[in-house]
Amino acid sequence: MTDRTLLQSDSEPARLPGYGIVPAAWARDLLTQDTARDTDTVGDKAFNVWLRRLYTAPGTGELTSMDSRARLFPPGLRRFIQARDDTCRTPYCDAPIRHFDHIIPWHRGGPTTRDNGAGLCEACNHTKETPGWTAKPRPGTRHSIEIRTPTGHSYHSTAPPLPGTGLTGSLPNRAAPAADTSHHRRELRHRAKSLKRARLAVLPAA
Repeated sequence: MTDRTLLQSDSEPARLPGYGIVPAAWARDLLTQDTARDTDTVGDKAFNVWLRRLYTAPGTGELTSMDSRARLFPPGLRRFIQARDDTCRTPYCDAPIRHFDHIIPWHRGGPTTRDNGAGLCEACNHTKETPGWTAKPRPGTRHSIEIRTPTGHSYHSTAPPLPGTGLTGSLPNRAAPAADTSHHRRELRHRAKSLKRARLAVLPAA
């Protein structure tokens, strides 16, 4: 159904997969009331409701994209991110990609999409989850991320150019902050190594 039908009491009909076109008011009632599935299951739990946005082209109504309900990146999207990012997207880290990460965390509403996905090494992914670290996508000609550290410094990570784009001679991934670069590079590496050591310490002995 359209957002107008769901949220603004519009009369445009909805479509129920496997059934067909249904009245707008009936569809809203199905989502918002404790509707029993049949007369023998009165008092049964209400339907679990989740929303997925469908994006259509203006004018034609052609479906062009939609939200993913999944938390894990599907194989095709993982291959796309691997090809786009090449190595870990954390500034100054060129380790192989081991984790496919939600830039805005999934538990905070971050979608499972190519724009909100980034390839990270294991250490950098664990570092990103510690208090004080934040990341968000940034607009740009290529996929870009802004990373903020607990010290308040911001770093920008841009996906490296693909072969044949005419930009392959430029520096891959990463614009450095304006000042004190070496100190924060050491800080990033130190935090990543500390987390890795702590993780190994809690693993059970073989």
